[in-house]
Amino acid sequence: MEIDNLDIAASLGSDEPGETEIWNMGLVDQLTSLEGRINRLRYLTITILYLIVALIYIVPVSLVLGIVWAISGLPEFVIEFFLGLAMIPVWYCAYAIAVKRLQDMNWGDGWITYLQIYTVLCFIWGMVPHVSGLGNALDLITTILGIPLIVCLFVRGEKGPNQFGPDPLG
Repeated sequence: MEIDNLDIAASLGSDEPGETEIWNMGLVDQLTSLEGRINRLRYLTITILYLIVALIYIVPVSLVLGIVWAISGLPEFVIEFFLGLAMIPVWYCAYAIAVKRLQDMNWGDGWITYLQIYTVLCFIWGMVPHVSGLGNALDLITTILGIPLIVCLFVRGEKGPNQFGPDPLG
């Protein structure tokens, strides 16, 4: 009987002998689930797709909020607050994609906590007036805190299955 790498990976990733765990994640799961792993190329591709979809989403939302602002005469900070609320699904998708990438590298606890703090700051940044001192400070803080997350593009994922799931490269 021949044993190949797939058999070894299956035995490491599963309690049942002979059961093979294969990476299988749909597009919606890649954008919303916090489970599993994605490799570098898929991370880059999904991020580009996510940015296109986010732009398609945010343009009509901004137009509607702009019309409401023009008609109602509400203060600008109220409209910015509602725009920040509308951005929550966009920030969540970015968070979910990055979590799966960090899990592929087997960088769990500390990095995911860092990502959570960064995401919360992005939520807050989206809801404050950008012409205020707080808005300017959050611009700088979120830019600086986003720099370490660039590692998601360059660090190779862990080979074989890990605690977060099977190897996305199979």
